[in-house]
Amino acid sequence: MRKLEEEGNTRLMTLFSFRSCFDGAVPPTVADPAALGTAAFRAVSYCEPFRAASAYGWYLYPPLDCFVKWDGASFRWLAEGCPDWLPLTEVAAQTMLRVRDGEAPDDDPVLGLPVFSAAPEPGLLQVWTGLVARTPPEWSLLVRGVPNLPGSLTYEVQDGLLESGWWHGPLVGNLRFRRTDEVVRLSRRYPLFAVQPVPSEAYQSRTLRHMEFVPADSDSLSETRQMIADALAVRDDDRPGGYRREVARRRRADETPDAKAASPQ
Repeated sequence: MRKLEEEGNTRLMTLFSFRSCFDGAVPPTVADPAALGTAAFRAVSYCEPFRAASAYGWYLYPPLDCFVKWDGASFRWLAEGCPDWLPLTEVAAQTMLRVRDGEAPDDDPVLGLPVFSAAPEPGLLQVWTGLVARTPPEWSLLVRGVPNLPGSLTYEVQDGLLESGWWHGPLVGNLRFRRTDEVVRLSRRYPLFAVQPVPSEAYQSRTLRHMEFVPADSDSLSETRQMIADALAVRDDDRPGGYRREVARRRRADETPDAKAASPQ
């Protein structure tokens, strides 16, 4: 969130917007530093890199409860409450979801969008969350698996970067199945993807080219050793979590009196 002061009052401007396209879509939730309670106590209590990575972004959910399986050649799916498995090549929104606000016009573009879509590549299934996203032009969204949450042995989530500053189409993710004839349950109560905001400049080739590798020669080794010594200095006692305490100290120091005064209570 950006803090803007207007006429002596502070208001919050939304940077990232997620919009639902039908009633089945689940609102995103802020990611959990404890990885939905699956993380070890020591990781949550002392490991700031783990906590920060786990809490970065939002969880996204499938738009309905169902079961999916892949037999090595094709997909089949079973909606909760239905008795029979059905072939899955492309399942459109109008097939299984009630569109918001009752009857939608025939030319509604949402009706024809696939919620599930089997790709031509073997074992690849695309899932639409039922959401579209909008970010400022200088931001993109990284769609990936949920950080630090144990994944499925049957499939993996493929990473994808969406330039959501200008493209406001369906917010989708890809599942690549690696085991056959195993049933996967997709639940609206359990996150399927994570989405993380990324500055668009960060992954441009012109940015990535500004990298250097410094070999361990006599000129650089002393400087490298001093960098390591400075980093380890935060562990000035035997207590665990020195890095986390240093991060918290630096964040407090970065808060100017004006920023503290403008923060909502």
